[in-house]
Amino acid sequence: MNEILIKPHHFIDIIKLYGSGITHFVPDEKMGHDFYKVANEIISNPTVNLKLTVYGDDICKPCKKYQKKCIDSLTHILGYASKDDYNLTLDKRIIDMYNLKDKPYTALQFCSIIFENKEKIFKVWAEEENCITEKRYELFVKGANKFLNR
Repeated sequence: MNEILIKPHHFIDIIKLYGSGITHFVPDEKMGHDFYKVANEIISNPTVNLKLTVYGDDICKPCKKYQKKCIDSLTHILGYASKDDYNLTLDKRIIDMYNLKDKPYTALQFCSIIFENKEKIFKVWAEEENCITEKRYELFVKGANKFLNR
């Protein structure tokens, strides 16, 4: 892949899962998305260029729940019934809070930007229960350290 089109929260999820000990991602045959493919590319090629988006990305597009937007429902986040609406909120927050530009970043650059202001993760996922966000934060920090310092 020359450039990966990716939602910012998907990148953070990849680094978080990398921090949990996953070093090789496998396909989700039930949903059919390409999370595994994009994650493996980023982990094995940290200089790959990322083009950020708040809409469908290279992970979403082959998913069974993606039809020009995510049609998956959401029940655990107060005020959101649609995963598409919630993800749009998350990704816009990340872009705003981290002052991201409409330009490609390498995976290493993007990881560094998020890591430098990692405490903002708590504001991005403001609707989540604090214990869930704390776990996300801890695993992101662990994954980012591993990703940036190899």
